[in-house]
Amino acid sequence: MGKNNQTKERILAAALDEFACHGFAGTRVDQIARAAGVNKAMIYYHFANKEELFNELFRQEMEQLKLELGEVLGRNTGSAEGKMQATRQVLEYVERKEKYLRVLMSGSLLDQSLLPHFFQLLDFTTSAGLDLAQKAGQAEQESNEHTLLDELFTGLLPLIGFVLLGKGLQAYYGWDKETLTERFITGWLSQHGGY
Repeated sequence: MGKNNQTKERILAAALDEFACHGFAGTRVDQIARAAGVNKAMIYYHFANKEELFNELFRQEMEQLKLELGEVLGRNTGSAEGKMQATRQVLEYVERKEKYLRVLMSGSLLDQSLLPHFFQLLDFTTSAGLDLAQKAGQAEQESNEHTLLDELFTGLLPLIGFVLLGKGLQAYYGWDKETLTERFITGWLSQHGGY
């Protein structure tokens, strides 16, 4: 990896940290520059503005998601035990993306221009889930508004909500992580049965 690419990756990592800490709207380019150990000019050398920087973060995350999550979902054997194990692996994957999800969710709520990123994530998870269900002979051949809404309300939002609220639930109610995770997986699978 060349020096320019290393600098760009440092900027992206710093931007993710700053966005996660201060939100998209609350993060300034000079904060990102300071956290990345570069000057603002270097950020503008790589990115036209903060929005372009966020777009690149999103693009990279989606590329990674397509590779990694597709592999995890493909391990689902169709058995109850296979579904439980695959869901646990999906949760572990989503937990590793917590910082990014915080940025995406808070940014989308505060800045409507970021909503298309969330909808692209919904499109991807819907098509990935539909592919698996089709392979198992459990779904129609095409995505439609019903499959999108089902994925949103029984699939994607509960997963994101569990990851973003899980630590708070544990602390507030005194629940241990393993019990909470088991209960979530059981409930999620009963609602999101196509998976």
